[in-house]
Amino acid sequence: MKILFLHGLESGPHGSKYQALKWMFGKILAPDCSGVKDETQRLRIIQQALEGEKEPVLVVGSSMGGLMALKLNQASPDKVAGMVLCAPAIHRPAAIGLDLEKLPPTIVIHGTEDTVVPFACSSVFGERLIAVDDDHRLSNSMPEILRAAFDLKLRLAQFIHEGS
Repeated sequence: MKILFLHGLESGPHGSKYQALKWMFGKILAPDCSGVKDETQRLRIIQQALEGEKEPVLVVGSSMGGLMALKLNQASPDKVAGMVLCAPAIHRPAAIGLDLEKLPPTIVIHGTEDTVVPFACSSVFGERLIAVDDDHRLSNSMPEILRAAFDLKLRLAQFIHEGS
């Protein structure tokens, strides 16, 4: 199962989260949405990056990338096996209308000291939420992010194996 990394609004596709994921998992799909603020245009770029992928991916989305993971799941649920959302920007108007109840296996990691996306926004994820003592960048929480991605990828692989 491939991993799709979706970066935040003010970052790029090959930052520290991407590098850590690449170190742990090898090849990572990471479409470049740098400078693209329009959510519809971002979604189009992400969907183009998935063209030709025959199996659903595990999406790791950071901030705006987390919001885009949710938008991708809504638009193309057959492409998303699971999600790790890092401080997802669901406080943005583009999140209105998202069904946060019907999600694939999802883990949300959010810093209690986040001043960009209020921690309270992620409370809607209930038991899927892992609170960490960190800020919006989640720089000190890379082990938790990698563990969540590893655990979810393993769980999804077992589910797929048992289902076949």
